[in-house]
Amino acid sequence: MQQVLHNAMKIVKKDFASDKFQMIWTVLFMLYMGFAAGVAINEQFDHSQGFTSLFVDFIMVLFAPFLGFLFTRRSFKYLSEDSYTRMLYFYRSIPVPASAIFVARVVNSLIAFGINSLVYYGFIYALGNHLRDAMTIPEYIAFALTWVGIGLLLTGPNIYWEHMCRGKIYLRNNLFMTAVTVGPIIILNLLGFSIFRFAANASMRWGLLSPVMWGSLIVGLGTLVLMSRLTYLRQQTRDLS
Repeated sequence: MQQVLHNAMKIVKKDFASDKFQMIWTVLFMLYMGFAAGVAINEQFDHSQGFTSLFVDFIMVLFAPFLGFLFTRRSFKYLSEDSYTRMLYFYRSIPVPASAIFVARVVNSLIAFGINSLVYYGFIYALGNHLRDAMTIPEYIAFALTWVGIGLLLTGPNIYWEHMCRGKIYLRNNLFMTAVTVGPIIILNLLGFSIFRFAANASMRWGLLSPVMWGSLIVGLGTLVLMSRLTYLRQQTRDLS
C-alpha cells in the first residue's frame, strides 16, 4: 500500500506540474460560482425575504461536485479530444500500477475539495452580511462540510464515467445525472422540503456536531471510495482502442 501511495503521489505531482495555470483557472471559476451562489444564499437569511429556496437548492446541489475538480487542459478538452481516454492509454503504456492511478484520482479529488471549498465557501461567507448575522463560523463550517459531503457523493459517478466512457458519453451521462438530480429537488420543494433549509437549520442547531454534516461526509466519502474501487476493477478490462 505504501508503494501504491508513493506512485499515486508522483502522478498527482506530475498533474500539477504539467499544467501550471490550472490553479488560476480553478480559483477564478470558484470565485465566479461563489458570487453566483453567495448572492442567492445571502438573500435566504434576509428575514424580510424568508426562505424561497428552490433555486438555491438547485444551484447548491449542481455546484457541489464541481468542487472536486481542478480545471486543467484535460478537463476542458475531454469532449473534443477524449482526453480522459488518452490519459488512461498513456498510463497503460508506462510501468505504473492501475491501483496507483485510482488512488491518485481520489487524492486529486480530495485536494480539489480542500482548495475549492476554502475559496468557494469562504467567498460566500465574506460576501453575505445576512449569512454572517445568522451563522457563526463553526456553524457555517458545518453547513459547508454538509455540502462537501454531497459533492463527494456526486463525484463518485463522475470518476467512473471518466475512466469508463468516451468523451461524448461522459457528457451525456453528466447531463442525465443533472436531470435526475433536478427532478427530486423540484418534487421535494413542492412537498415543502428544502435540502438547503434542512442543512442550514441542522448546522445552526448543532454546529460541528451536526449529524447531518457527519452523515453527509460519511456517505459521500464512502461512495467516492466504493465508486473508485468499482472503476478500478472494471477499467482493467476496458478496451481503449
